[in-house]
Amino acid sequence: MGTYTDEELMGLVQRQDISAFEELFRRYEQRIFALFWRLSADRQEAEDGTQDTFLRLWKARVRYEPTGKFSTYLFQIAKNHFLHERQKRDRQTDSQRPPATNPTGAAGETVSWEEADGPVLAGELQAAVSQAVARLPEPQRLVYVLTEQEGMSYKQAAEVLDCPVGTVSSRKVEAVKKLRELLQPLRDEFLGDGK
Repeated sequence: MGTYTDEELMGLVQRQDISAFEELFRRYEQRIFALFWRLSADRQEAEDGTQDTFLRLWKARVRYEPTGKFSTYLFQIAKNHFLHERQKRDRQTDSQRPPATNPTGAAGETVSWEEADGPVLAGELQAAVSQAVARLPEPQRLVYVLTEQEGMSYKQAAEVLDCPVGTVSSRKVEAVKKLRELLQPLRDEFLGDGK
């Protein structure tokens, strides 16, 4: 199955070929998990989102038409699921979201910069960036994660988000500007505030 293209595999999936579906899952599971993790900063939400995305892919297999890249189609399913779940959560005002943890599941421990050695420092920086990304407004967060962290071109992100390339560009500029603001205290602490 490793020699088949994604689109060929999806053609087999349409005929209920489980091994083709498993191959697509193997190819994309980590990327879809990373997308949900970067959007939510919550391991359980990322795991659930990944599972639900592939479940939706299986259910939508009969409607799949190879008009574009399979990866774009799959990321559209993931994006739609993420937005749907966020809307549902927003309507449930009485429930509270658990605090974010990093992908390893360790609780966010505070370590002073002076005590941190290389790996700990890198982990703290990564956690701070993940938390800042999670605080971006959803349209900016989606664009930032797709273009910066998933490595998609603006055109590919525009296809996933179903919006013009110019919108992707402007949202990315706003996301970067907001991230700079959110990370400024960390930058000042790490590099000094320049005073």
